Amino acid sequence: MSAVPAPSVSIPYGRQDISEADIAAVVEVLHSDWLTQGPAVPRFEQLLAARTGARHAVAVNSATSALQLVYRALGIGPGSRVWTSPNTFVATASAAALLGAEVDFIDIDPRTLNLCPQRLEERLEAAERDGTLPDLLVPVHFAGRSCDMAAIGALAKRYGFRVVEDAAHALGAEADGVPVGACRHSDAVVLSFHPVKIVTTGEGGAVLCQDDALATRLQELRSHGITRDP
Repeated sequence: MSAVPAPSVSIPYGRQDISEADIAAVVEVLHSDWLTQGPAVPRFEQLLAARTGARHAVAVNSATSALQLVYRALGIGPGSRVWTSPNTFVATASAAALLGAEVDFIDIDPRTLNLCPQRLEERLEAAERDGTLPDLLVPVHFAGRSCDMAAIGALAKRYGFRVVEDAAHALGAEADGVPVGACRHSDAVVLSFHPVKIVTTGEGGAVLCQDDALATRLQELRSHGITRDP
């Protein structure tokens, strides 16, 4: 008896749900005096902050730009060491490499597909002996599932590195009842609004944080260092 071939299944790369209200909101901006950096941006940022529990949200044109800005704002550059997950879009690593940082990877837990805290601890123990501890760790919340941020945060305090959460997949997710984006165990959180993400703006990204000085620095970097006189 011959085997019956499995049916061919085509999974679309992305399928957006664009409502008439979404279209009307875009048309409203197109008819306004502000096509970029207008009042719709701070309204969007305020809603993001309220939804996630962050004090600040800084919107940019992509999650890649968000990663570049927050890495730079945290002082990442030549000689810095950045560790992240191998299970991610290339920008998580390349944004650090473009700043001159040395990038390395911590393997994932095969059950969660997220960065494994146990593997991280093993690497940190070895790095402490070698004098090669990371300056920054970037855990990636894969497919809407939060990393074990409590464990990662405890290791960050013990070994003294900064943490930026790559939450491109995880807007609306929670961990232990706390929204991803509240920065309970991290310095900042990065979101994506690419068409295959939870919410899309066509292209777009944002950095969430609780620190006033970090938010100000991100806003300065977004505007090329240009500030408005009082």
